[in-house]
Parts: sequence; structure tokens; C-alpha cells
Amino acid sequence: MNTKKGLTYVEWDDVEQMVDHLANLIKASGRTFTCVAGISRGGLIPAVMLSHKLKLQMIPITPIDMIETDHETVIVDEIYDTGKTIEKVKSFNPRAAYATLFHNDHLPELDFYCVKRDLVDWVVFPWEKQDES
Repeated sequence: MNTKKGLTYVEWDDVEQMVDHLANLIKASGRTFTCVAGISRGGLIPAVMLSHKLKLQMIPITPIDMIETDHETVIVDEIYDTGKTIEKVKSFNPRAAYATLFHNDHLPELDFYCVKRDLVDWVVFPWEKQDES
């Protein structure tokens, strides 16, 4: 990761390391999950990666989807910055577990996360980068 001019750029290697870390946290929790759900759009890529690591089915969801077996689901988003998206998803899926790559340290604690800090910079993920050529 590198930061310049108010932007934090996340590289693919960073994402892979964070997903590995999330998978290890989830395994160490002792909780059993039957699927991973990725919040569209930003949470889909880390959710797919995590589902492969955990050998679980991945379900794409929008912030207003309800998952029937939500107590056995870990819901993934790439960033928990303002809290609006995850709080909306939680209103439909209160018993699910939640995982994110970046967690704003001013928001209530999620179940699993990688980087917790004051998110003053805009975080740019590798799937969001514009073609610089």
C-alpha cells in the first residue's frame, strides 16, 4: 500500500494478504459458516477470494438482500468507512458475521477485519484503478 495526495492505493498483493488474514481469523474463531456473501460491488472480489480460501459457496448480495441462513453466513465488504452499507445489510441480516478489509476505527467493532484505522484517506482498490496508460 502507498499513500499520496489523500489517496491510499491498495495493491493486489495487499488484498491477497488481507484475505489470507481474514481466512485465518475466521478459522481461528471456531465458528462454522456455510457460505460467504459478498456485498455488491466492492465486497464481491474479496468475498470470492475468501470463499476459495474457506472452501465455501459465495453468494453475491446487495445492501437490501436478506439471506435465509444468515447465522451461518459471513458477509464481506471491502471497506467499513461510513458504516452506512454494513448497517443497512445488518438490518436485514442481524445474525450474520461481518468481515472487511478496512475498518474505520470510529465505528462499532465488526467480527473480522484486517486494517483498523482512522480512514481519512480515500482507499483505492486494485479493481477500481483507472487505466493510467
